[in-house]
Amino acid sequence: MDRNKLLSNHLKKIQWVFVGLTHPGNLGAILRALKNTGCSPPILIDPGADVMINCPQVRSRAAHAKDYVNDIEFRNLETALGESRMVIGFTARDRDIHVPKKPFEEILETVSENLLRWDDFKVSFVFGSEKCGLSNKELSRCTLVCTLDVDESYPSLNISHATLLVAYSIRNTIKRIFFMKKDPATEIRDKNNLSRLMKKPARQKTLYSLERSMIFLAERVNFFNRGKRENSEMKMRRWIVNNNIEEEDARLMISFFSEIGKKFNCTEDK
Repeated sequence: MDRNKLLSNHLKKIQWVFVGLTHPGNLGAILRALKNTGCSPPILIDPGADVMINCPQVRSRAAHAKDYVNDIEFRNLETALGESRMVIGFTARDRDIHVPKKPFEEILETVSENLLRWDDFKVSFVFGSEKCGLSNKELSRCTLVCTLDVDESYPSLNISHATLLVAYSIRNTIKRIFFMKKDPATEIRDKNNLSRLMKKPARQKTLYSLERSMIFLAERVNFFNRGKRENSEMKMRRWIVNNNIEEEDARLMISFFSEIGKKFNCTEDK
């Protein structure tokens, strides 16, 4: 397999998720940026009414990436992130929601190493709308938050420019790490040893199930009567995400909460 194909296989494990995109020209430029860098077509969450995939402006700005138009996916945020083990939210503003924040360069290294370490490791990069960015609730679904290092007097990048910057950077980071490897036999052995030692985070859909189990029990013991429900739910969500829980551990906790639920003679609706 040639180098470009190997690189492409790793890049395809990254999802590009855009919440509330409103401008068709930006969508076209995003398509072009993603195809230029060998990345997957985007997933759109609640796009504006004007973002029509057959809009002439989309196809015009996409140029030779018009084929990506037919591969755009439309989902809700939870479904879109379900298979991801890392979710990186990009924001131009500091937020007080206790989501772990890392510098861009460190995120590039972390994401690249995990993609190369595990074949089933998927990552989502999440971007907000052109006007407002990601809401606090949307950011609470992220495992890490990143702010790009630009001039403080004008920190807001055009969404398509931010996409190209991130896509180009992650492509080159993966390429640098991947092609600096030792001989294949040694690398495979080292990779297997590292995989046994490192914690692989659970998929988001498993963590969502754990979150729902906790909320279900909290309702049964009238926990939310003691304070603001939305704030309590967000803190539960942050506890789950911040602890970097593994898949088996998350499933164990779901089973544990299920057994407690049985003691209350109630079961959670699936």
